[in-house]
Amino acid sequence: MPKGVQRRFVKRFLHNRVSGRKLPFFGSVEATRRCNSRCSFCPIGNERQEFKKGEMTTEEFKKVFDQFADFDLIVTSFLGGEPTLRKDFAELGHYAREKGLITQAVTNGLTLADHTDEYTRAIDNLVVSLDTLDPQKYKEIRGVDKFDDVVEGIEAAVNVSKKNKCVVVLNTVICSANMSEIPDIVKYAKRIGAGGIMVDFATFHDYWTTMTDEHSTYDPKKMDWRRDSKGVQKLVRQLMAMKKEYPILTSRSYLKTFLTGDFDYTCHPYLFCCVNRLGEIAIPCWDSKITKFYSLLDGKSLREIWRMPEVVASRKAVKDCKSCYMHCIVEPSKVVGEPFHNLGDLMEWIGVMRKNGKAIMG
Repeated sequence: MPKGVQRRFVKRFLHNRVSGRKLPFFGSVEATRRCNSRCSFCPIGNERQEFKKGEMTTEEFKKVFDQFADFDLIVTSFLGGEPTLRKDFAELGHYAREKGLITQAVTNGLTLADHTDEYTRAIDNLVVSLDTLDPQKYKEIRGVDKFDDVVEGIEAAVNVSKKNKCVVVLNTVICSANMSEIPDIVKYAKRIGAGGIMVDFATFHDYWTTMTDEHSTYDPKKMDWRRDSKGVQKLVRQLMAMKKEYPILTSRSYLKTFLTGDFDYTCHPYLFCCVNRLGEIAIPCWDSKITKFYSLLDGKSLREIWRMPEVVASRKAVKDCKSCYMHCIVEPSKVVGEPFHNLGDLMEWIGVMRKNGKAIMG
């Protein structure tokens, strides 16, 4: 992990509080739309092929990281689809680290057991999805019969994580099929010595059903946790109580959103740069009615695009957006964007950076 991450984070945070020129902290890149799972709560693995066409080359991907580094972003995340399906995944991880970026990759873990050493050497924070401890339910939720392979990969990665200077974190997506299991998965994360666990609620959009193919297992009606408001509230209370003893990295402010059902927060899309698999940045965010895409591979740079009047206006236009509950947008908007309301969460984030930094730097 690059040195001085805590200092860089605080410096950018203070800049954004006193300056009218808001600068991003985080960059995420959709490495691919290809996926080797068919999750019942996600359309991507169930999409028609027309939505998967096109990907950046290795050199184009590196150009995006060059621009992230030039703009002094702190963290970059590999998203998907399944990012490890790219043959250059580890190469890109090493390159991003060389540019001074903290690297994070979100993976379903299906290939992890066969590439444990390779992945943990390339990535600072390896986030592996695990939504259940029941093999049959795993097949129901993820659409593939690979529970044993994923658990083998997770535990092998944890075992070599310190040696390879990597933090292995579990990620659990909450849906109607696994709500009663979440506390047990949290306990499992601690038992195996994972660097933590993140939990987030599955996101559903009506239009996603128009993108899936004839073999789709995407079933938003069955998997929608919103049908059980009492169950959600009970779970959130459990998780908030468990944060005292277990390594739950998800913030209290994000969890409280689902306890109260109050999504009346201010969106701060300047906090993150979202880049698709074609090398285009989504402004103001991944999923807005006014989102436009600007290429980072020809013409203007990220730094230039970020300061364009139309881009600044676009970010301001969604500050009162109430239609989104995506974890990657809600949590940073609350913790970093509204620090005086969520100071405890902000200090916890900084503490995690310090702890994980020590673990990675040895």
